[in-house]
Amino acid sequence: MKTVAKTLMYEPETRRLVRSDGQYVSLSPACSRLLTSLIEAESRGVPRDELRSIVWGHRYVSDDAINHLVCRLRRKISALCEAQEWEIETLPCQGYRLLIKSPPQVGFLSKVIKQLNTLWHSRP
Repeated sequence: MKTVAKTLMYEPETRRLVRSDGQYVSLSPACSRLLTSLIEAESRGVPRDELRSIVWGHRYVSDDAINHLVCRLRRKISALCEAQEWEIETLPCQGYRLLIKSPPQVGFLSKVIKQLNTLWHSRP
């Protein structure tokens, strides 16, 4: 398990968000790629054009499709995260950023990002 916040974990291998009490929600492949890109970007955020390439593999995706996917991921997060530990912030006219209100352990996030990169590049 890859802990990203105090009470909420992300398991990239199984594409699940897991709460510390064991309750979880499964993510679609697109939601999983979106979450992975937001985690990797840390506080800088991810521009919409970059999301098009990362999530769908091309740049011919409408803003509505991006908005819908972000909305789906927000609902999945809020279903588990009662204390709003995680929040996807909209960066107007730019993109999105994941805010994790309980900071992870020092050095831990870089390990998670490295593992996510490995998984992303080894996908079929």
